[in-house]
Amino acid sequence: MNELPDYQQAQLLLEKNEIFVTPSEAHGVISGLLACGLNIEAKEYLGLLSDVFNDGQAFSHDLKEFFAIIYKQVVESFNNEEFQFDLFLPSDDETLVDQANGLVSWVAGFMLGFGLKQKDYGKLSADVKEVISDFSEITRLDTMFDETEEDSQALHEVIEYVRVSALLCFAELGQEQAPKSTKKTLH
Repeated sequence: MNELPDYQQAQLLLEKNEIFVTPSEAHGVISGLLACGLNIEAKEYLGLLSDVFNDGQAFSHDLKEFFAIIYKQVVESFNNEEFQFDLFLPSDDETLVDQANGLVSWVAGFMLGFGLKQKDYGKLSADVKEVISDFSEITRLDTMFDETEEDSQALHEVIEYVRVSALLCFAELGQEQAPKSTKKTLH
């Protein structure tokens, strides 16, 4: 499976290109787009990311490569039968505050990506609606954690909940695109 780049290097790449989002948020947006049913084969994601992150301006070659790596990794992770999907967050070597801020950024990105393509919330299952509601609460999470084992465990439990919830959204919505595209050819 494709490996994500080093988090700090990814942050530097984004800053160098004057893209003022975190790697977590970028990963979250791509994950949200895919989890809500964006056609996995579509190249549409670069245009959407450009609109959201870069005022519609084209990305540099190195940014296109970076986003392509993330996109491919998320696609592979969501489709992995062993549920190997992981959030792209600051490493465990970083402070709990940095990790918590990364989580909040990831969830906010996921909500943005999900919302860009999912327009009919009324048709979502009760489980997905609950995830969206919970994610909305997580974006307001107080990220002032103490460096204690208890706070570390609490943060990692929230991260695991978010990870599993993203997989749930993809399982329910992410694979719906294939049948719809075959209907178009019936006319």
